[in-house]
Amino acid sequence: MSADDGAPAVAQAAAAHWIGRIASGDRAAEAEFVRHYEHGVRVLVRRHCRAGDPAVADLVQEVLVTVLERLRSGALRDPAALPAYVQTTIVHATSREYRSRRCEVPIDAVATLAADNEPARAAADDQLARMLRALAATLPVARDREVLVRFYLDEQDRDQICRELGLDEDHLRRVLFRARARLRELLLAAGIGGP
Repeated sequence: MSADDGAPAVAQAAAAHWIGRIASGDRAAEAEFVRHYEHGVRVLVRRHCRAGDPAVADLVQEVLVTVLERLRSGALRDPAALPAYVQTTIVHATSREYRSRRCEVPIDAVATLAADNEPARAAADDQLARMLRALAATLPVARDREVLVRFYLDEQDRDQICRELGLDEDHLRRVLFRARARLRELLLAAGIGGP
């Protein structure tokens, strides 16, 4: 048996020790847990973040606090599950951070980007729209054609489409899902897209 073979058992024993002590309110055990996990959490958070992102320290703090709260409440009891739970918490925290940033673009900036559209880009968009209209016209179900063109190409509001076609929101969602799947099949058959 090598020295490394005992490492997981030692780590599990330490985790079991922390889990019990933290659940019983031992603040010293919390400090030990943070000292032990902080470096590894920081390394993994950096892997999930953009280089030089100043949010790394905040995300490390958020992950450690989240895990400590779960340990305090006694929700985590299995020492073998602790490393996986820490990793999952890192993924969720970093994903949530970057999703929230996508929504931070002011609407004025989007309008400015649309106004600054290059002629070549506009021509490419027009060509793509014509190609998609032609492909959608080959769909066998008339409602699929109409919904796809209205929603994606004419960019009509969902409420307007529902009102004019006599559909409720859930039904429209299902129709769009099926119509997209059928259009995707046509695109793949035409050699457009796919892996």
